[in-house]
Amino acid sequence: MTVGPAEARRLSWAQVRARRLAWHGLAEPLKGAGPADVASAMAGTHAQMMSAAELGIALRMDGATRADVREAVWGEHSLIKTFGPRGTVHLLPARELPMWVGRCRRCRGRRRPTPTGSGWRRSRASR
Repeated sequence: MTVGPAEARRLSWAQVRARRLAWHGLAEPLKGAGPADVASAMAGTHAQMMSAAELGIALRMDGATRADVREAVWGEHSLIKTFGPRGTVHLLPARELPMWVGRCRRCRGRRRPTPTGSGWRRSRASR
């Protein structure tokens, strides 16, 4: 159901939170969704470790395990593993990769400089 701007103003904060939980598969598993569908609903997933990203997707599917998500990455190739600017693991739906790459390319010139003393070195990015 699509909600227009006038109707959106009538939602209570409890209703807004409930919709967000449902949309992200946290209230109950997303019905009939595969790993790529879940990642798409979440606008991709990211985590410090691959196992946490796998778990974050599997928990939003009915009866899925981390192995199902690994199969989507390494077998079906419906999910793409990439790394974010801070070295975190990102899993994105393969069908949406052109959109993400294009969007990230547009943001390159807007990147803020790395703060002095942050411990980040250009040599770390090439690893």
